[in-house]
Amino acid sequence: MATEFKKNHGQVCETWRLLGAVNRATYLQEAAPRLALLTGDANKAKRLFNHLLSAAPMLDKEHRMTGATGESNDLYVTGRGKTMVIGGESARAMAVLGQLLAALLTGNEVILHCPSQDEMCIEAAKILYEAGISDDVLSVANDSQTVTLLYIDRLAQVAVSGNRQEVQAVSQELAKTDGMLTQVISVTDMNGLSEMLTPDYLYRFVTERVRTINTTAIGGNASLLELGT
Repeated sequence: MATEFKKNHGQVCETWRLLGAVNRATYLQEAAPRLALLTGDANKAKRLFNHLLSAAPMLDKEHRMTGATGESNDLYVTGRGKTMVIGGESARAMAVLGQLLAALLTGNEVILHCPSQDEMCIEAAKILYEAGISDDVLSVANDSQTVTLLYIDRLAQVAVSGNRQEVQAVSQELAKTDGMLTQVISVTDMNGLSEMLTPDYLYRFVTERVRTINTTAIGGNASLLELGT
């Protein structure tokens, strides 16, 4: 049964990743107004959330690259994988939820952890589940210790909101872990949320990939088949 659960879990997360940012945004847009009500400043939160979600078409855009004759090469971005969204003691709900939306929009599996705002996390997850987000894609882990969670296997990145000391503590702990390099995405400006407004913010949640297709093999340039004769 455990093996079957893990198999289904992986399939659900992969389906979410392959859905595309524009399609993922439709789920998140449904949840955004209710999530904004959890922040204490719904109007400001709506503006932030709309700003993030409006970038969905940009995330889906593919770029044709120059390659060898007889093949096509398309550059695109995709989610990095397992992502933890952490809120420190000094974090505000708007920052945590902004990071959460960013991580989901970019196609990642997300673990939400903000023990100081436990009820907010539970309510946010409920809203997102009701909007159609699977509990395989989003889970809440406020009953665990932060240090323990940072040692989760194959953790690709940690989006942490809080003051500089809290971010530094998370970064130092991650530096002790084995395995893959875990990226830290920090938000320390709790008033202006300036980090989330930078052009490259969402790109910190993704990785680049190149899709290469042998166009000769599918009839893209039949004359190349004569080179060996």
